[in-house]
Amino acid sequence: MANIRDVAKLSGHSVSTVSRALNHSGYVSAATRQEILVAVKQLDYHRNDIALALSTGKTHQIGVIIPFVNRPYFQKLTAAITAEAFEQGYQVTLLPTNYQPERERQYLAMLKHHLLDGLIFLSRSLPFSELVDFRDYGPIVCCEDTFDYPLASVFTNRGESFVHAFQLLKQCGFRHIGVTVSRDEHHSQSAKLTLQAYKMVYGPQLDPVLIYRHTCRMTDGIAAGAQRELQQQGHGALVIGQENIPVSFLMDYSTIDHRLTEMGTTAFKLLFQPEIMKQAISSELILRGRLKKIVAQQQAKSRS
Repeated sequence: MANIRDVAKLSGHSVSTVSRALNHSGYVSAATRQEILVAVKQLDYHRNDIALALSTGKTHQIGVIIPFVNRPYFQKLTAAITAEAFEQGYQVTLLPTNYQPERERQYLAMLKHHLLDGLIFLSRSLPFSELVDFRDYGPIVCCEDTFDYPLASVFTNRGESFVHAFQLLKQCGFRHIGVTVSRDEHHSQSAKLTLQAYKMVYGPQLDPVLIYRHTCRMTDGIAAGAQRELQQQGHGALVIGQENIPVSFLMDYSTIDHRLTEMGTTAFKLLFQPEIMKQAISSELILRGRLKKIVAQQQAKSRS
C-alpha cells in the first residue's frame, strides 16, 4: 500500500509539500499540485485519516446525542446540525440513547478518548453536573437552557411560548385543555415548563385526566396523530402542535415554532467557540385552521 513518501518520491516533491497539497493547509502552486495528484492516482494512494487525526488532534467528527431517531423534533434539529457540519467539513455521527444514562456515559467516553471533536446533546438523562466533568476533553453543547452550569447551550424560552399559547386559548373561551408530555416533569425541562405554564394560566388545580403522559406513539404524542384520532372518534377538539413540521401545514393546525433549524445551526457553531456561550432563540405561535378563524373573529369584534 502506497504511503505519502511514495507519492513524494514519484512526484519529485518533498513530503511536506505533498502534505500541504493533500490537506489544503498551505500554498502549493497549481503545477505542483497537479504533479502530486497525478502521482496519487498512479499509486492509488489513500490518506490514512486515523494517522492524520493522531497527528493533528482533529477527527473532523462530531457526535450528536439523540434520544430517538424517528421523532420529527429530533430529526429537524439533526438535519440542521448536519447541514452546517457539512459546510464546515465535518462529519456527524448520530448517537441514539433511548434516554439510557449508561449510553450517554459511553458517548462521553468517546469524547474523552478523542474519538470525537465535540458532542451536541439534543436531549439528555444525565444531570448537567456530570456533563461538566467532561468539558476538559472537548466541547459540549446542549440544546436546552443550561442555567448557571458552565456548558454552552442554545435554547428557546419554552415556558414563555407555552404560557402565550394557553393564554390565547383561554381568551378564546377554551376551558378544558389536554396536554401531552413525553417524559416525567422531574426529568424533562420541557414537560416541567409545559405543566407550569398550564397551571399559571388555568390555575394550580390541574385535572390529572387532562395530562397525557409518556406520549411517544404518533397517535397520542404528535399533534397530527392526535388530530386524526380525535376526528376518527367524532370529536371536534382543536389541536396545537409544535415545531412547524410540514404535516402541520398539510393538516392545517396551529403550531408553536421553536425555530429548530436555527437552533441546530447555532448548536454546531457554538461547539467551536473559544468561550462558553448561551444563546436564546425566539419562538412563534403560528395560527392555522379553526383557531386562526376564531382569533380573527375576536379581533374583528374588538375593532367594531
